[in-house]
Parts: sequence; structure tokens; C-alpha cells
Amino acid sequence: MTQVMIDRLTERQRHLVEQAMALMDSFYDAEMELLIDEEQSDRHNTRSSAHYALGLLIRSGEGDHERAVGLLNKVMDLQFDCPDEIYHGTFRVSPQAALPPAGNYNWKEFAPGFAYFLSETTDKIGKRLGTALSREISQVLPDFDELAVRRYLQSAVDEVLPPVWKSYDPNWREFIASTFAVILGEFGDVLPAELVSRMDESMQLAVSASIDRRLSDAVPMNSNIELMHIFIVHYYGHRFAREDWTRHADQEAAAFLAAYAEFGSIAEFNTTTYYGVDLTVLGLWRTYGCSAAFRETGQTLERGMWNNIALFYNPVLENLSGPFSRAYEMEMTGHSSIGVFLYLALGAGYEHLAAPNCETTHDPLIALAGVDIPAELMPQFVSFGGSRRVEKQFRELCERDKPGENRNLCTAAAWIGEKRMIGAMSGSRNTNGQMHPATIHWMDTGGARYDLRLIRREPGKSWNSHLRGMIFEATAEKDLLTAAVRLDTDVPVEVLFEITGPGLDAARITPERWILPALGCSVVAAASAPSIQLDEPGEKLEIIYLHCPEDGVQEMTFTLRLDPASE
Repeated sequence: MTQVMIDRLTERQRHLVEQAMALMDSFYDAEMELLIDEEQSDRHNTRSSAHYALGLLIRSGEGDHERAVGLLNKVMDLQFDCPDEIYHGTFRVSPQAALPPAGNYNWKEFAPGFAYFLSETTDKIGKRLGTALSREISQVLPDFDELAVRRYLQSAVDEVLPPVWKSYDPNWREFIASTFAVILGEFGDVLPAELVSRMDESMQLAVSASIDRRLSDAVPMNSNIELMHIFIVHYYGHRFAREDWTRHADQEAAAFLAAYAEFGSIAEFNTTTYYGVDLTVLGLWRTYGCSAAFRETGQTLERGMWNNIALFYNPVLENLSGPFSRAYEMEMTGHSSIGVFLYLALGAGYEHLAAPNCETTHDPLIALAGVDIPAELMPQFVSFGGSRRVEKQFRELCERDKPGENRNLCTAAAWIGEKRMIGAMSGSRNTNGQMHPATIHWMDTGGARYDLRLIRREPGKSWNSHLRGMIFEATAEKDLLTAAVRLDTDVPVEVLFEITGPGLDAARITPERWILPALGCSVVAAASAPSIQLDEPGEKLEIIYLHCPEDGVQEMTFTLRLDPASE
């Protein structure tokens, strides 16, 4: 065997691989031959296990090759081979996950958008059934209400028809197939022939099912999944000499590029979380693409994405400004790989941007995909070039909305100062709680960082859900953030400003004035009086405005005028 790959990597690539492998080694379960899920210790994770197998093959230490073979076989043991089911070809997220229902859903016979119409219809039936039954049952069970009836109905539907995200994850096809492509491309000649044959058979299932999903639009693909879909169909189309697959990939790549060209943006815009995946996949287009035209398209998209990142990036705060079309975290290093790419580009002194987080298992992929930031943009990631207001349009994807009516034109705007950033979204109709329409980031004189975001949730539930009946419109200017929230819901909803950072003090929050570390803010709110919640460490503060459905259609408006910055 020739020199092992890790010895051929650059110092920066090797740092990423070694750091990721130290983490993944600690989560390996030899008995199960899978990686334990970092966030759920009672479960294993098939996607991370595939990433670990790649890292083992890159490292090629004692026992690594054998361990990788075991992992890959175990991941494939957990692939669905159910040609008539909507989850055919994807992989179980975990062996501990319950199996989805089968035999009740001829999903290929329905038109695009069926999942949307099913959800809407179930909800309408639930409302009528709940209203009728609650009148009867409440006489016997006073605590039984309409919402309980709707929950029972939804639960029954989920036991018959496989609910996406709850019972299976369709995106595991694209994630694992992308990792397998790199493994086959780099290590296919040193893996056992029977394993390579089995991986090829697995990819036949995964890619054909991915194409079925794309053509049916039963479960719409967000940008990062769409890019992975195009890559795997292209790569395996060439590997298996499937002209129909390569033609499909070329058509999809051309359509994605045309959609991007309208505004120079993609549907998942200005997103800390998903840009990391997008950049990883576009790096795979560039590195493992099988035609010059495909690689060129990927490079155009990748460089365009870096232009947009630079537009909203602040190298002092080391973060994107917001607003975010979809994101988990406000901090770029929290649930994202963007910092990993910046470390690859900038090198020594920026290792902290690539510190381990929940995305670290992707780093072996990123190390091989590399980074391609246009040279003229590099200074914008190193030093602050002056305060500015920026604005960019994009067409979002509302994956839970009616096809043909789910690509709304949005405007992301931001004021970016040296130690303060304000972001605002207008035009969005996304029901996803990951859309953050109003954001603020700032820093105190000691370097501590803070952020604020406007989110919503049902009382007692997570903000990371789909809720209908709410529209957010926000604007951003220097030291000014405004937001209007239209609410037309049949469930109670909390509209809240969540603030994170050290040393928060609930006693310094009044309805008209918020005194936060290094930030004073005058507030004019057309809304009910807020309640204040502060966690025990004093690092997360919530200012909560409650909407009750019995109040009818309501609009809350907020004007946040920040005290002038000292910068």
C-alpha cells in the first residue's frame, strides 16, 4: 500500500481530520460497530458512522481499515429496501429508531404536494372533529378539549402513514450516498471487493429512490439536499454508466444554476447551519465531479456563495449578521461548518473557528473537499472594512406549502458595524421556526459576544417547529430594528425575543427599556405586556409576548431603537 492519505494532507487538513477523529474515536461502540449519537447517548447514528468510516480510511492506523469495513457494513444493514414505500433507499437514522408504518401509502400515485395537502386536510378534519367532540365529551371530562382530539387524530394518522422526519429521514440517502462517493472514489481499490460490490448495490437503491423523490416532489428538497441529490446522481451516473442519471443530474444542475442567477442567491440564504453543508457538497462537485462542465457549475455556485457570505460577515464578531432563512444557532461556530472552511482558508490563528461542535463528524469530508474562496474576498474575512448596510433578495422554499406557491421573494437586509450587527427579513411566508426574521449581534469591551433573535413557539414547546398563521416583516437600519408580526392562529403562541450571552439581568428589563450588557435599547411595542424569563446561569433571557386565539387576528409591532454604539 502506498503512503497513507493522512500523511499526504496539508497541516490544516490534517488538523481537521485528527481533531474529528479524536472526537469520533470516543463515541465508537465496538459491540454495535457504530458511532454513538453525540446528542443522544442511548442511540447510535448511521450518518456519523459513515463519516467515521471515511476518517478511519484517511488515517489508516492499526485496526482502522477493519473498523471502517465493519462500520460500512453495519450502515448498509440499516438501509430500507422497500420499493413501494416512500422511505425506500434511505437509511435508518439509528438502529434504536422505531420502524415507520408500511403497506398503507401508494405515494407514487399522488400528485406533487400530496404531503402538503394531507397535512392541511388532517388539520381541517381535526378542527371539525375536535369542535364537535369537545362539546359532548367536556360534560364528562372537563379537561378534555379540542386540541386533545386533534392530537389523537394526528397520532392515528402517523401510525398508518409514515410521517416524514418523525418516522424516517429522507435526507439520509443524500448524506450517506455523498460520503460513500468519496470513500469509493478514494479507497475503492483498497477495500474488499465484496464490500465495494455491496456499496454499489446500496447506492443503486439510494440514488434511484432519490430521483423518485425529486421527480415526485412528495418531500421537497431544501438547497443543501438538492445540491447533494445532484452530486450523487451525477457521480453514480458516471460510475454505473447510467446515461439517464447523468442527463437528470445535468438538467438539475442547469436548473439550480438558473435559479441562482436570478438574484445571485439560493433558497437557504444567509444560514449559519446550512451554508456549511452547501459548501461541503459544492466542494465535492469541484473535487469529485466527473465532467469539466459539472465542476465549472459547482465552482460558479461555490464562489457565489462566498460572495454572499462575505457580504453579511463581520470578522470582528466572526459571524454572519442575520437574518437567517433557516438556522439552529445564532453563533456561526455553534451548529455550522462555515468556521471550518474559514480555518482551511486562513490557517494558523483561526483554529478556534473550527473547534468541535455537533457538525464535526463532517470534517474529514471537508478536509478532502477543500475550500475555494475568491482571492479578492479574502481581506473581508480578516479585517473589518467599515460600517455598511447590505441587502439581498432570494426566493425561499416553504417545504410545507402548496407547490407553485412556495417560492416567495424575500429580502434580507442588515446593518453591519464593527461591534454590532442588525438583521431583518421581509417577504418570507415560511412556517419553519428556523427562519429568524429579526436579529442583533454585539460585543462588549471585553470581547464577550451577545445575540438577540425574534422567534415563536407554542407555550411549553420548541421554537423549531412548523406553525401556520404567522407572518413576520422586519426592517434594519443603523441602531434600529423594527418588526411586525401578524397572528391568525387557533392555538396560543408566544412571540419572544431570545437574548443570549453572559451576565444578563432580568431586573433591568422593562416594557419600554431593555438594559443589556454593552447595549441599551428603547422599545415601543404594540403588544400585551411581556413576561420575562431568565435561565439559572443568567445566559439566556426571554422577553415573551403571548397571543391568545380568542383575541382574534392580531398584529404585534416592535420598534427597537439601540443606544448609539461607542465604536
